[in-house]
Amino acid sequence: MSGRRPIKLLNKTTAFYLIFSFLVFFISAFIMSKMANQYIDSYVQNRFSKFDWRLKKHLTKDSTLSRLPRYLKLRRLSDRQLLQKLPVVKDTIIYNESIDEYQHYRKRLAAIKVGKDYYVYETRVHVGDFYRLRDDFLASMFFVFGALALGLIAFNYFLSGYLFRPFYQILNVMKTYKVGQQTSAPAISTTTEEFIKMQKLFQKMLDQIEKDYRNLKEYTEDMAHEMQTPLAIIRNKLESLMRDEAALERHGEAIQVIYRQINHLSHLGNVLNLITRIENGEFKNTRIIRTKPIIEEHLQSVKELAELKGLKITFDLNEEHAFNIDPYLFELVLKNLVRNAIQHAPTGASITIKTDEQALIISNVGAELDFPPQQLFKRFVKRKNNGETLGLGLALVKKICDLNELNVSYEYLNGRHIFKISKTA
Repeated sequence: MSGRRPIKLLNKTTAFYLIFSFLVFFISAFIMSKMANQYIDSYVQNRFSKFDWRLKKHLTKDSTLSRLPRYLKLRRLSDRQLLQKLPVVKDTIIYNESIDEYQHYRKRLAAIKVGKDYYVYETRVHVGDFYRLRDDFLASMFFVFGALALGLIAFNYFLSGYLFRPFYQILNVMKTYKVGQQTSAPAISTTTEEFIKMQKLFQKMLDQIEKDYRNLKEYTEDMAHEMQTPLAIIRNKLESLMRDEAALERHGEAIQVIYRQINHLSHLGNVLNLITRIENGEFKNTRIIRTKPIIEEHLQSVKELAELKGLKITFDLNEEHAFNIDPYLFELVLKNLVRNAIQHAPTGASITIKTDEQALIISNVGAELDFPPQQLFKRFVKRKNNGETLGLGLALVKKICDLNELNVSYEYLNGRHIFKISKTA
């Protein structure tokens, strides 16, 4: 999944609307501005044409230029090279004394032939009103776009806060749902057809999930329970054979192997059933517990086992260390880590248990792993030639820590296996 920050659907939709609206307004403004300029050019050209017509009409009546109207100001063209550059049209600003302001004009410098001579004359047309109208129109368009953008943003806020409220309520129901704890989702009042369909679909999925969960739970429990009866019968028969000296003398080794495997299978069923119950969230007695008294009590229970192997357990426990976890699950974590340390520590070695305000650390001397450390917390991963363990203890520890938002880590340092359980940041 991309690491980019997610964006709400409404915000994306609003952004696309704004971009589309801006393009529409920009293109419309460009077209309108071009049309306005074309109209101004057409209007000015028409005025210039009328002026030329009046000038030609006057020269037809009086070619001597003896009586020119005041609006006709001609001067003789002395530089014939300038004739090739005419006419010249450009915008200019001229001060108007009558209204005491500068105004925009478009003037044209053109030439006309009178007899053998060429005369230059200047014509100008007032275009300031057209420019102001064009600029005011464009400014109004951008003002309307700004108002539309603010309206869309406000409408988006209204949609997300009011119309989409049932959607977020349905999402919250989905977020808080836990399998096995509720059989129906609370109904969210809404008249929106899509949200109603969404609720119905979620309820249908919930029913199927609960059904599958109950079937799997019953199957697991039934299997774990039903296995114990034949295993108990087989174990009793083996114990009877073990009391039979003749059978023990002939098949003693085989009987012991079978007996160990029966115990192994029985324990396996119990552990797998426990993992399933943990994954299904059946342990709900989560609270903040002080770990020191629990650790001290457990160390007393394994003291004799450690002494039989000549192990020395040292501990440094912090009074304030605590975890937010079901006490039974913490005892399982502690039991598996300590048992793992006792089992894999060589005779006469030391085991260290330490807590501070953040972490629980259990370490023991031992040979390096014969498989990658990354596989240590996976199910059924164990050392070669170690048939006494199931390979589920550390997987169980990992599962419990994950469900209770605790970090469990492992490292091999200076000949010691170090397990650390800490609170998430």
